[in-house]
Amino acid sequence: MPAPVAVPADGTPVVDTLLVGMGQSWGQGSSGFGAVYLVTAHGRRILFDCGHTGRRRALLAALGLRGLTPDDMDTLVLSHGHWDHFQNADLFQRAEVLLHPAEAAHLAAAPADDPFTPPWSAAVLTHCTVHDALDGQVLADGVSVVGLPGHTEGSVGLTVRTATGTALLTGDAVSSARALRTGRCTRVTAGEQAAARSLELVRARADVLYPGHDRPFEVVSGLPGRPLLPWTHPRTLASPDSDRAVRGPGAG
Repeated sequence: MPAPVAVPADGTPVVDTLLVGMGQSWGQGSSGFGAVYLVTAHGRRILFDCGHTGRRRALLAALGLRGLTPDDMDTLVLSHGHWDHFQNADLFQRAEVLLHPAEAAHLAAAPADDPFTPPWSAAVLTHCTVHDALDGQVLADGVSVVGLPGHTEGSVGLTVRTATGTALLTGDAVSSARALRTGRCTRVTAGEQAAARSLELVRARADVLYPGHDRPFEVVSGLPGRPLLPWTHPRTLASPDSDRAVRGPGAG
């Protein structure tokens, strides 16, 4: 779990990685571990995504490490409506929850065969105060919503003007360093052209990128540069036929 970052006394926005994003797959399927980021700006605490319930204890621990609880969050921005990015939203009932209208509409009428938004997904937000997340919406001085459609129709990110440059929090619009390097969104459900435009917008604006399923990294001439955090191996996977932990490749 990454250590807390220092918050400037003058309120300059900072981005703190609460949970690092990653992707895992094995013989019986895959599990997306969506990143969770905390933006602190001028006395406001803005959470970007909140992960799935399998990370609930880790999320609460990451907040506790910073002396915070879910009730200390002012705003929760959901990058999109896929289960691995928003299942813990019910923890933040005192926060304003922002979700793009297209994502809310999809959650309300998700088809039964959609593997990323099962029909029960909308129920997660039942006890939350949900408002629209719209392109250009200012959340605090130096922090604004940016529309990044393509991965889904209503995918959004955050633009954060930090002391060292412009940080973009992108969700799965740019899910990893590989996605930026190859110029290809991991999965496109709302049009290849829209996805490509979103990726190019990120290339043009970002000095640092905080992706949905990878470590944060610097952006140099539109391409991935130095990672901000060390790589951490996911230590164990549950065995499909026993309670014994199975070590992943290279875990020793």
